[in-house]
Amino acid sequence: MWLRVAWVAVLCLASSADANVPAAKCVPKNVVTCSDCLASGGYCAWCRTLNFTRDGELDSVRCASVEALKARGCEANDIMNPMGSFSVLQNEPLTSTGMQSETVVQLSPQKVHVKLRPGIPTKFDIKFKRAEGYPIDLYYLMDLSYSMNDDLENVKKLGSQLLQSLGKITKGVKIGFGAFVDKTVLPYVSTSPEHLEHPCTEKNVRCSRPFAYKHVLTLTDKSAIFEKKVGDQIISGNLDTPEGGFDAMLQAAVCGDKIGWRNNTRLLVFTSDAGFHFAGDGKLAGIVTPNDGNCHLDSDGEYKDNIHYDYPSVGQLAQKLSENNIQPIFAVTKSVVNIYRELSQLIPKSAVGELSGDSSNVIQLITSAYNNLSSKIILEPSRVPEGVSVSFVSHCNNKEKETQKGVCSEVKIGTEILFTVAVLAKECPKDTEVEFEIRSLGFQEKLSVKLSFECQCNCNDSTKNAPYCSNGNGNLECGVCSCHQDRIGRLCDCRAKGGDTIALEAQCRPDNSSQLCSGQGDCVCGKCVCNVRADPQEKVDGKYCHCNNFNCERYDNKLCGGNGECVCGKCQCFPGFHGDRCECPLATEGCVYNNRTCNGQGVCKCNKCQCTNSSYSGSTCEVCLTCTEQCEQHKECAQCLGFKDGMKKDSCDILCPHTHNMVQNFEVHDKQCVVKVNAECNMVYRYSDTPQGKLHFTIKDKLECRVPPNVAAIVGGSVGGILIIGIVLLLLWKSYITWKDKKDFARFEKERHNAKWNDGVNPIYKSATTTVVNPRFAKN
Repeated sequence: MWLRVAWVAVLCLASSADANVPAAKCVPKNVVTCSDCLASGGYCAWCRTLNFTRDGELDSVRCASVEALKARGCEANDIMNPMGSFSVLQNEPLTSTGMQSETVVQLSPQKVHVKLRPGIPTKFDIKFKRAEGYPIDLYYLMDLSYSMNDDLENVKKLGSQLLQSLGKITKGVKIGFGAFVDKTVLPYVSTSPEHLEHPCTEKNVRCSRPFAYKHVLTLTDKSAIFEKKVGDQIISGNLDTPEGGFDAMLQAAVCGDKIGWRNNTRLLVFTSDAGFHFAGDGKLAGIVTPNDGNCHLDSDGEYKDNIHYDYPSVGQLAQKLSENNIQPIFAVTKSVVNIYRELSQLIPKSAVGELSGDSSNVIQLITSAYNNLSSKIILEPSRVPEGVSVSFVSHCNNKEKETQKGVCSEVKIGTEILFTVAVLAKECPKDTEVEFEIRSLGFQEKLSVKLSFECQCNCNDSTKNAPYCSNGNGNLECGVCSCHQDRIGRLCDCRAKGGDTIALEAQCRPDNSSQLCSGQGDCVCGKCVCNVRADPQEKVDGKYCHCNNFNCERYDNKLCGGNGECVCGKCQCFPGFHGDRCECPLATEGCVYNNRTCNGQGVCKCNKCQCTNSSYSGSTCEVCLTCTEQCEQHKECAQCLGFKDGMKKDSCDILCPHTHNMVQNFEVHDKQCVVKVNAECNMVYRYSDTPQGKLHFTIKDKLECRVPPNVAAIVGGSVGGILIIGIVLLLLWKSYITWKDKKDFARFEKERHNAKWNDGVNPIYKSATTTVVNPRFAKN
């Protein structure tokens, strides 16, 4: 008993530590009551002090952070800021062994009650300790397609060896057996009568009819029964390579009564040498009804409804295995082991092992996989209500890791590990009390968590017909009046017959289409009470709160340019300024030049000249760079200042008391004076007025002089050009002659090659012999 009390004390200390919530910003949302305030966020608190609000303030100012309320004068006892907490409802002690008792406790506590304040997590600890000799249920699910023929012979001898091997881990072992092939329709199996009776390719081999899945042996601790039942099995066959293993796994998971699953560690050993069909593949056979995830085994333990339902999806299979706390071990051959490793990534608490060609290593594989699975502890929340999140901090191997699931690997038997759970509600739900579970995957232990929410204020000041509410015209709760019928107002000080406030509200609108008090105040008894701004310098006023002194135009980042005041949204300028933003001074002394406003070439606006003649520029339109007479007028001063030359060079300081600077070049767009200083050279300069009434010259540091022609270069270039042209013409002529000769020679060679010569006879030649034929001679 004292252990349980100590445990509760530790948990309560952990919870109270969380009550010291760090200061954070509170952003009230549509707050009217204290409950609205709590729903606005975990860092919002409510002040119930009477007369806490000032004139023109809404009751929403009662909702703020604790620090802000204290700074405003709210007493600590009047601040409503309920925090989350939890208590332990059931906490059976952890057990060290599962051999002597059917009741094994590996997870504590078993049931807790958590109160959540929305926006602030409530934390508590969970302990887990692996018990020695924890009972095991192992269901052997085998692919009986023809390619697994040699494997079946080895499995028939497996029972005693498997029980003996697992018996070294725990005495409470039961094993069962099931088999699968594929759906019994085309194109998965041949449906011709002869192939249905003998689906195997070799005629001299015993072969059973194809089936989707059949449960052969309910879980038992008798190895002889296992070997006899498995020994009666006969291989079968199908057409395509993928098998219907998903159908078999799902039925084995959900048909718990037929399989005989106990509330212990549940292992499903899946053996195959091929891949698997999954959701959508059923369309090949015209099966479009999704798998419903229910048990469909008949009285003989066979899944004959397989032709009516599609294969399950990976997600659906993973969900059913997890719901029934079954850990699959995929013992598959080398050719498909990578496929099942990818599948294992999607199924929590699953393992994959490479099966030898004849399944001779299956016992070693199962033992190794079980040790790996049982040493990995995974805590997973289930049936978590909407709007609630659960996270874990795992304390294992002297390390801390924060995840969405509590995970510790390589946990040894008898080692106690700790998980810190944080439960957070985003908002106040409709249901005031809900429950969810935290399950230990692969084990039957679970923690039941009962949730309730701190969404109501227990102000303990509820007073009916409170004098504070205009002498009993309302009830007081949490410092706010709830008015009786026909009464309205913050203090219920206004009468509204039948609760009808339309007539009163009409007095707070300038017209029927506008907002109450322009959206900047409250309508109290038919009069607008304008909102009070956080900045005391800013005010909202007017009959309908339609005026303010802060919503005017700005100039130079100052309200009304700093030269006026904002009155009802418009700037009223101080004397000497005008404009919508009071940005323009009325003075004109900055525009005068030669006793003329803007030199007669522009207009004065805001004490600055805007030149109307594009030829003039400068602050007073005094510069005319395109005016020849002015360029000539200042030529002598520019020449003596820049080059110590010209008619004024000897008295430059006296006659030209101006400033200057020298530049290499002017910008292209700069207007310049170009004046001739001698027959060959021009001087380039600019000038402008200075505030002292003098000129400033900007002078190009070099005169622009014409360069005399280079006679030698001209003559040399002409002669050279003629010679080059002549040489080019000669080369062109030579190239043409060479090309033509080659062409004629090629034609001659072609004609010579194609010529056919006949024997010729000299027409004046006469032979030395003459032959005469006697017409009367007859040859015998």
